[in-house]
Amino acid sequence: MAMPSKGRLVVIEGELANTEEGTLDFFYNPTEYSISKSNSWQTKANKGHNVPKYEFAGGEPRQLTMELFFDSYLTANGAPPKDLRKILNKLFNFMMIDKGGQTRGPNSRMSKPPKCRLMWGKQTNHLSFQCYITSCSVKYTMFRQDGVPVRATANLTLKEALDSEDRLPTNPTSQGEPGRRLHRVVEGDRLDLIAYREYGEADKWRLIADANRLRSLRDLVPGAVLAIPPS
Repeated sequence: MAMPSKGRLVVIEGELANTEEGTLDFFYNPTEYSISKSNSWQTKANKGHNVPKYEFAGGEPRQLTMELFFDSYLTANGAPPKDLRKILNKLFNFMMIDKGGQTRGPNSRMSKPPKCRLMWGKQTNHLSFQCYITSCSVKYTMFRQDGVPVRATANLTLKEALDSEDRLPTNPTSQGEPGRRLHRVVEGDRLDLIAYREYGEADKWRLIADANRLRSLRDLVPGAVLAIPPS
């Protein structure tokens, strides 16, 4: 039986999008995860009745929690186990304000940490959860003799950043600017191949690169969403 593909957490906007620094591959898939959702209701006096009137005040985003296990000692294969801090510090970086999103002037908006996407499984029937990281706790439990941590658990709380009414289909068509489409990157994608599918001309890959601040044909991370500008 084929083993399930490893999960990953990727940044999908801002300076870390489509970079190695914006991608965290799981060492081991989680054994479980939990999803919860809540709604907000307001109550009003209901004279002559035993219960108040309820007025729906809006839905809260879904929340996903999971625990991840990392161990560079078991996967070292004779080499010195890697320093897990260099890997797990990515999670805390994903929670920092994205400097690339800062703007100035009368129409400036507050800077914020970037959106991420949790992905696990094959392209069909896979978990894809667009989110912000609201909480991250890392516990180091095993060390080399020099104090470098080589085993750890990370507990994550992720809040959904995409309303269910607006969730992208498998092949997104249009959203945002008129004439602009979206493309979700899959394993093996290249900008010239995407350009050929979208425009019928591979040499128009630069349009997509410029629209998404990419530097090369292969500067892509599976799961990232690219804006496809009109040709």
